[in-house]
Amino acid sequence: MIKKAHLAAIISFSMWGIFPLYWKWLDELGPLDLFGQRLLWSFITLMIILFFQKKIKIMKDIWSSRKTRHLLILSSILISSNWLIYIYAVHVHKVIEASMGYFLNPILNIFMGWLILKEKIRPTQWPSIILAMIAIIVIVIQSDLTSFPWIAVSLSLTFAAYGLVRKVAHVGSLEGLSFETLVIIAPVMWYWLQGSSGPVSSLEILPAYKIIGLSLSGLITCVPLMLFAHAARNLPLGTLGFIGYLSPSLKFLCGLIVFKETLSAERLQAFALIWIALAWYTTEAFMNQRKQKKKNALVEV
Repeated sequence: MIKKAHLAAIISFSMWGIFPLYWKWLDELGPLDLFGQRLLWSFITLMIILFFQKKIKIMKDIWSSRKTRHLLILSSILISSNWLIYIYAVHVHKVIEASMGYFLNPILNIFMGWLILKEKIRPTQWPSIILAMIAIIVIVIQSDLTSFPWIAVSLSLTFAAYGLVRKVAHVGSLEGLSFETLVIIAPVMWYWLQGSSGPVSSLEILPAYKIIGLSLSGLITCVPLMLFAHAARNLPLGTLGFIGYLSPSLKFLCGLIVFKETLSAERLQAFALIWIALAWYTTEAFMNQRKQKKKNALVEV
């Protein structure tokens, strides 16, 4: 039976995987305007939820805890940077490169868990990790200074770091995300208003039905992030990382099939290695779980 934390991770990564379709649907807006609208509607959505759940006071409680406050300020910077880079990637037709970044992310999660949180890696897990590392090396070898995949690297680093920070920050999913949004919205709104557009003027170029769709971006953003935060607190980073391959796999398919982006044979080879690594890791985890169940059953007898 799938645990709640595993299910939360599966749903969140699946939703993120098909998000390129939603952001591309709103491509009349530039990356900064779309990022600002996403942040604004997320803030409104979260504040409404907190108000009806009578949890507004929790924001003050989080601020009063120095360690939690600093961790969530850091996580808010990381996730906001990730949002902006990703929206930019969709806008400039780099969905496949963005998917590459999220393919790299699970490997970073595994090593962060191993090096920082002292999570154990079973010997039978190493082949999958080595395969994924070889894929990364293949990607790097193909790149030169003029075509270095900075979008992929930036997305993987910011999201891996975000997952680590949210794991060690002892705060609820809803409360943590609300605080992150509260922290980042003021400077983003100030910067946004310094430009040629703003929250209202950027909507003028959209038809009514798209404005309605855009107003749902807060809910669409918050649901997977809250599910992810729940999963991050309750799953090892390694497990979370490999479930995370759902998202880039779906993004990859969106870029290749829906947006008709080109993919070199060399990069396809790298992706194939990563998918083999994922299949190995998933099979190993399933077999290990069955083994543990048998051991527990013998102990009970």
